[in-house]
Amino acid sequence: MNSGISFSYPSWCIIFCFLLGAGYAALLYYRDKTFDESTSQSRLLKWGMAIFRFLTVTIIAVLLMSPFIRYRNTKTYKPIVAILQDNSESIRNSFKPADSVAYFKKLQQLTDKLSGKYDVVTYAFGNELKKTSDFSLTSKVTNISDAIENINDLYYNQNLGAVIIASDGIYNQGINPVYSATKSTYTIYSVALGDTTIPKDLRFGNVYYNKITYLNDQFAVRADIEATHLAGRNAVLTVSEIDNGAAKSIATKEAILNTDNFGASLDFIIPANKAGIIHYQLTLTNLPGEVTYRNNVKDIYVEVLDGRQKILLVANSPHPDIAAFKQAIESNKNYQLDIVYAADFNGKLNDYNLVILHQLPSANYGADNILQQAKALKKSILFVVGSQTATSYLAKAQNALNIAGNANRFNDVLAKTNKDFNLFTISDATKLALTKLPPLENFFGEYKVSGATQTLLFQNINNVETDYPLWLFADQLDSKIGIIAGEGLWRWKLYDYMQNKNFDAFDEIVNKTIQYLAVKGDKRPFQVTLPKNIFQDNEAITFDAQLYNANYEMVNTPDVDLKIRSEDGKEYPFKFNKTDNYYTLNAGFLPVGNYAYTASTKLGPNAYKAEGKFSISALQLEELRTVADHKVMYQLASQHHGQMYHANDFEKIADDLMARNQLKPILYDTFLTESAINLKWIFFLILILPSAEWFMRKYLGSY
Repeated sequence: MNSGISFSYPSWCIIFCFLLGAGYAALLYYRDKTFDESTSQSRLLKWGMAIFRFLTVTIIAVLLMSPFIRYRNTKTYKPIVAILQDNSESIRNSFKPADSVAYFKKLQQLTDKLSGKYDVVTYAFGNELKKTSDFSLTSKVTNISDAIENINDLYYNQNLGAVIIASDGIYNQGINPVYSATKSTYTIYSVALGDTTIPKDLRFGNVYYNKITYLNDQFAVRADIEATHLAGRNAVLTVSEIDNGAAKSIATKEAILNTDNFGASLDFIIPANKAGIIHYQLTLTNLPGEVTYRNNVKDIYVEVLDGRQKILLVANSPHPDIAAFKQAIESNKNYQLDIVYAADFNGKLNDYNLVILHQLPSANYGADNILQQAKALKKSILFVVGSQTATSYLAKAQNALNIAGNANRFNDVLAKTNKDFNLFTISDATKLALTKLPPLENFFGEYKVSGATQTLLFQNINNVETDYPLWLFADQLDSKIGIIAGEGLWRWKLYDYMQNKNFDAFDEIVNKTIQYLAVKGDKRPFQVTLPKNIFQDNEAITFDAQLYNANYEMVNTPDVDLKIRSEDGKEYPFKFNKTDNYYTLNAGFLPVGNYAYTASTKLGPNAYKAEGKFSISALQLEELRTVADHKVMYQLASQHHGQMYHANDFEKIADDLMARNQLKPILYDTFLTESAINLKWIFFLILILPSAEWFMRKYLGSY
């Protein structure tokens, strides 16, 4: 640590401080005869008092120059070496138990050896990157590119000198890691795990099927099968329905493995004879000599719905927003969308669950027939307001929103999510995406909301957050009303794809809106919902629950208990968490299988119960490929000035790093400036000097 002193005034002014102190001491003691005694002690004390007075006055004068002290603190940061260990099931399958213990012992020795000179951090990666030194090898997914990108983000602008990646090179999510590492400036060393020898194996490749179908319909299943070094054998593929643990065979096909590198696709047409979540299991023959039989079984779950919901979109005129709605709604197999223009509509609404009025009512089409039918049949309506909408007619068509203003003037408005909205939930990713979407165009004017409404999105006008609704909902007796007060949604869809390479955010907000409006109002006082009915075994199971009092106000005063039961009768008890005025629960991860749940609570004298079912399917990505891809590991190392090592000699990485001596520590200087008047020792010095002078004067008989 280095320090220095500076002044607010020119430093040469300190000469006057010394002169002032010397002059003051001389004036006080040079001609003063009070202490002129012949003893040497009195003369010595007189000189001492003069010096104390000189120091006191000089120090005070110097402090008047506002001096400040600057401290410099230098801290050394070691180069960072990150070790990324593949934590997926394919690594576990490639190890023998003894080999696994020996490998991780050598990995710990490498970490200890590097720690003397470098700051070593260890991470496990599979479907996500996690800082840990405990490797379970249980991840269902391998995403090497995501791990590299996360390391780049975590250690951006830090002294990251080298990354050691230990993997078999097999990835089943993300892009080729060689491409994701192109911007990395650090050295990459790779540890090649697994076996590149092609073994005898019969396995499933991809299995294609419809996850959602409809009762009394049929759906196709296509299974790709692959075989290596099993020429001349026959393989039988059996499709079975699993019900309460019992397997019932419903179809079989045989394939002749006529080459050592065999591949084929087998197609099945399966009838959907009952509603619910149906568990099917595809099984291949276990042939002698296979390296593993785990990839000879594939489980699939199909949700059979008892009829799809029909939606009618009536438009004033052609508009690109209509195509955006069509693509978003039809991405959900539960919905069937019919589009008609107001000039051509003369039909009935009986068969429809929801009516969407796009820029209706307008000056040309009041849509009275549609509105009267919807009211009589208690159908929910979604109004999409645009430049062609007649706001005066709109105010008569519903009582949730009134737009008062100039119908010929428009605003560009951005969306701001309402944190208190609770009719349904949207993901955090969608909430973030909504804040970045381009503006919609809507009417300039005053937006007045009345009745029981909830706003999902507010208007942000010229970067000013308002309480004007952009996307709102209202209950009207036995039906629901939705209003989107802006046009240009096609821009949202395109921008969502440009930013995220998918339409997930746009599709989610549209489909959640459609789902809420299309479903007949559920007036049960206690409701429990799941985001979906089929989960994969690496997904956490989450629940939402709502409880209403006699006034139909949402409350969460009492506790809510939940019991989840598996097919074999095992129970998992939980208790819901209270959030705002509703309930949430993250039940974590559960084994593969079918489950039923029962939630219960009590409000006053009334007891309530809600029941349902869901399924968890196996994510078998790690079993599709069994041959290690060391080419990927070699490219990662060679393109980033590193080297590839194998599991039996990777401890040499430490010697290589130290021999190169390219990773240097970074010195960071921090400076702290403090006014000298704040130093406590100066205060005590100013206190002690005049006090000592006073005691000496008293000792010599003066005041």
